[in-house]
Amino acid sequence: MKIKFMLFSIALMLTSAHANEDDFLRPVGLPPKAKPQMRQGGEALPPLPLPATPLRRSEKKRPPSPSTLIGKVIWGSYLDYKWENGHTTRVYDWNMVPADCQSLLRSAYKHLRMDYKVQTTSLDGFDSTPAEIPVLYFSGGRSLKFTDADREVLRKYMLSGGMLWFDSVVGSPYFYKSALTELKQMLPEVQIRRLPEDHPIFHMVNDSVQVNIKSKSKVMPVLDAVYIGSRVAAVVSAYGMGAGWDNTSPSLIKQAEYYDHPSAVRVGLNLVAYAMGYFRVGQSHARAQIYKPEDIQENSDPVVFAQVRTRGVWNTEPGGANNLLRFMKKNLSVKANYLVRTVRLDKDPLADYSFLYLSGITDFALDNAERSALRSYLQGGGYLIIDNSLGLDQFGKAVYREIARLYPESSFKKIPAGHPLYQKGPFKIDKVRYTIAARAKYPALSTPVFETMKIDGEEHIFYSPFDMAAGWQGDDHPLSYGYAPGDSLLLGANLVTYCLTH
Repeated sequence: MKIKFMLFSIALMLTSAHANEDDFLRPVGLPPKAKPQMRQGGEALPPLPLPATPLRRSEKKRPPSPSTLIGKVIWGSYLDYKWENGHTTRVYDWNMVPADCQSLLRSAYKHLRMDYKVQTTSLDGFDSTPAEIPVLYFSGGRSLKFTDADREVLRKYMLSGGMLWFDSVVGSPYFYKSALTELKQMLPEVQIRRLPEDHPIFHMVNDSVQVNIKSKSKVMPVLDAVYIGSRVAAVVSAYGMGAGWDNTSPSLIKQAEYYDHPSAVRVGLNLVAYAMGYFRVGQSHARAQIYKPEDIQENSDPVVFAQVRTRGVWNTEPGGANNLLRFMKKNLSVKANYLVRTVRLDKDPLADYSFLYLSGITDFALDNAERSALRSYLQGGGYLIIDNSLGLDQFGKAVYREIARLYPESSFKKIPAGHPLYQKGPFKIDKVRYTIAARAKYPALSTPVFETMKIDGEEHIFYSPFDMAAGWQGDDHPLSYGYAPGDSLLLGANLVTYCLTH
């Protein structure tokens, strides 16, 4: 995935090898029309007769103004472009396509009956409140340059549940590369990942995995993303979206790469639906940093939920584990203190933990030291619980690959319905409910699906191809393939109890 990411970036830069970034700041659309000629005095029309008394009319009440969804952010400077007809147009970095967001939101109302508005926004004095403006939109053709204060504002905004859209409105490699660089400075602890084909963003309203750009037909959209938890907190579009939303053409920019109108609208509507559908998830992730006093209270014999940190997106549901442990503390007869800790396979003393929990949403890889430490832990009697966050293919493939490298002589087997995990735990589980997306894809599925691998004849690795942690966290995750919240808590409690008692 990293190699493909680098090759795409190199290819994008090569397409503009003979263009500087000012060449990507041009008016988008038709030139201004010539001013109408003034009529001669003899051709003047007579004034229309007006009634002596103004006509009465009933004033209709104005409907309430729709809520703001998108804040179009002011940034950068401008250039003056002189047309062949002598007119000059001032083009601003942030506003190359003035009606881009309005056009998108008109489409959202037409197709989804979602009535929202866009407002112009400045980062100066912005209070970083996603509840007021859920999405901040940056578009342009030249390089973004934020101040440290701007970066801190945007970092706080994303961590609070807000979403950033970066639109290289004409496919400018300068804007694209600078957006990735700025995001890395805002959130140095996270990785920027290319969204896979089965990610919910590409399927929220309609499938947009095959789109058309100026130079190619039937290609996959290119969106790079920053995850906070399982939620995409920022997307960067390498191809222009705004020109397609407004159904206009950047004909003055020869190197422009942008989605055609139908493709841009499909991608845009999916982004709108995702921003609204995952807004509560972002709010819950933000609140997950605040724990109750009993969650951090130490005692002589705590039960530790040890979450493995990888180089992928690993902390997919901040607060989910705490919710599971609070559920266990409330509903199980064994009253213990439950703690959540993050562990690194190659640095922390794994033998201190009864089980390890590994979740993810992207590709990941273990190095030799991590594999060696994990193998020693499992052969020493430890347990590994693996949870596929959102149930996406990319993480699932990585799980099978990495565990095969760990134990090439073994393989995963599906756990049968009568297994003690389902029948002998705190809760007897025969049937479970799945999320809407999972039910639509697997309509006959009504029992839990877990896979296990034996080590020295005993089951020590448990893998759930369907998401559990989103259910622990509690909020709806649209288009996730997982268990419904109530049943995910029962399954999680049984899993943890199984690892503690065997």
